Amino acid sequence: MTSELLVVPARFAARTVEREGAAGQAWVDQLPELVGRLLREWDLTLLGPPVSGTVGLVWEVRDQDGAARMLKVGWRDAETRDEAEALRRWAGRGAVRLVAASDGAGALLLERLDAGTSLTSAPMATAIEAAARLLSTLHVPEWSGFDDALERESHAPEPGETYRERIQEVRPDVERAFRSAPHVLLHGDFHYENVLRSGPSWKAIDPKPVHGPGEWDLVPLLRNRFDEFPPGAGLLPGIRARLDSLVAATGADPELAYLFARYRALRDADYARRIHDPGFEAVANAIADATVR
Repeated sequence: MTSELLVVPARFAARTVEREGAAGQAWVDQLPELVGRLLREWDLTLLGPPVSGTVGLVWEVRDQDGAARMLKVGWRDAETRDEAEALRRWAGRGAVRLVAASDGAGALLLERLDAGTSLTSAPMATAIEAAARLLSTLHVPEWSGFDDALERESHAPEPGETYRERIQEVRPDVERAFRSAPHVLLHGDFHYENVLRSGPSWKAIDPKPVHGPGEWDLVPLLRNRFDEFPPGAGLLPGIRARLDSLVAATGADPELAYLFARYRALRDADYARRIHDPGFEAVANAIADATVR
């Protein structure tokens, strides 16, 4: 029975190989053996088949004391390699608690949260208030050892012709503002689906940790739940209203919040065009247009 639960979902395997090539295939091939070894080393019992994320798989398990845990094994890259260290820094405050880690294997043993209840299900006003409380906890000043958010972004391909001029126009202001503002440890992918119910409160999952000004973490909260913005003429005012609510709830600097949102949205639009995702490109363009100051 255990061997059946270790089978890598075909769709996840195909996406990984398409994205990572031969290295991805080799990683997928050794996953069942790797997870089997972790189960033995950590004395865990599988409770079901894996759930697929974008770059990792998560199994529900039970430990030797009978406690339900989540075993996460993911592809290691620049965005995911420091996840365990960030969770150690947060120590269960505002983020899922790390029980154990095998950094070399990209494996995390985590406390079990309510995966069926995320901030996507909360009314928007409630979601913004909860997000603001979590960010105030996660944005600790102990960020040494993590990548610089702006430098990590600079490793992406050069912008294409469609967006190059607009990105280059705003980049100097972004650079100055980013370097002059206080830096904190950032979640890096903080949106409503990455916040799960934990008893009476909420906790963040799946960080892609970097450091930078706290306002940098607000942008995904505009991208997600995008279908809830008013359509037509109300779209851009709706985006601005949500960003203003986030600024007020977090105590963020409004100029930085708008500047970073515009810049990151333009980078998103360029990325969406390169991967031929017109839906994401339209979302990114709307955020960029709404945040012109």
